[in-house]
Amino acid sequence: MNVLVAGATGAIGRPLISALVSARHNVFGMTSSKPGLQTLKEDGAEVLLASALDAQAVDAAIKRARPEVVIDELTSLPKHYTPDEMRAVAERDRKLRLEGGQNVLNAARATGARRYIIQSTGFYYAPGPGLRTKQIRLHATRGPRLSQRWTYTQLENRTLGAQGLEGVALRYGFFYGPVHGSGQTGTQHIRCWNSGIQLRALDREFG
Repeated sequence: MNVLVAGATGAIGRPLISALVSARHNVFGMTSSKPGLQTLKEDGAEVLLASALDAQAVDAAIKRARPEVVIDELTSLPKHYTPDEMRAVAERDRKLRLEGGQNVLNAARATGARRYIIQSTGFYYAPGPGLRTKQIRLHATRGPRLSQRWTYTQLENRTLGAQGLEGVALRYGFFYGPVHGSGQTGTQHIRCWNSGIQLRALDREFG
């Protein structure tokens, strides 16, 4: 199966690429970073160099790959998750997810992709009894969390409502593992070193 990962050199993207290659998919990694070219080659992916914010470049890249499944892992996050660093990159990250992700989604639909998987979040549920489920809407009422919740709600709505393909939103929590995108260790560096949930979403229909 042809699978394209956008944001392929991030802390989630890299282990996901490796897992998909190990599962014998034809894997395309899209990155805007020239240093990421060699990294993706070493991980076994075919490299697509394109900025997600460049709609024409994204369209050309995805037409070349003709993926059946597109996994959107676009983020622009700091190496350290301090409040100051998170605030500093918030607008850049939002722009990449919303505008860049829209470019990727548009190109995926235009080339006939059958499934589109996005990174959402499980951090904005309202308090309440029992386990939170996919039927419960994200919730935040004030401050920066309201803006962040709005971003994720926009991402989910456009993906799940997209015509012509199946949209999947994965509401991530904390994924503990040995390495953060910064290469540091410790429980505070927990972006993700476990791509099993993406593979389960990928394989649910296609096998």
